[in-house]
Amino acid sequence: MEKLSIGQASKQFNISRARLYQLLDKGIVTGYRSEKKGRNADSWIDGRSLCVHINKGKHGRPKIMAEGNYLPTRLAAKKTGYTTQYINQLIRHGSVVSKKNKHANLVYYPSLLKYIEK
Repeated sequence: MEKLSIGQASKQFNISRARLYQLLDKGIVTGYRSEKKGRNADSWIDGRSLCVHINKGKHGRPKIMAEGNYLPTRLAAKKTGYTTQYINQLIRHGSVVSKKNKHANLVYYPSLLKYIEK
C-alpha cells in the first residue's frame, strides 16, 4: 500500500482533489476520508489502487511515465508537423501520454511517435 495525501495524489496523477474525494466516497479506490476539513484533514488515498483505476478506466489517460522525454505541445508540433490544437486534442482523448506543467501540457514524445506510426 502506498499512502498518498490527497494533495500528493492530485499532483502526481493530475486529478482534481474533488474527483479524488468522489472516488473515495464511491469506494472505487481505497483510502481514508477524514471528518476534518482543509489542511488539517488526515485524508489519504492508496496510490496503487488509484493506478489500477486509472489504467482500467475507459476514459482515463494512459499512465504517466516517470522518466522520459516530455516536450511542450508547441515543440512537439514543430517536430511532427501536427498543429498544437491537434496534439492537445490527442492529450484530451488520452491517445498519447502527457502530464501538466505549471504553464502548459507536456507530451511524452515517444508516445506521440508511437501514435504517428499507427
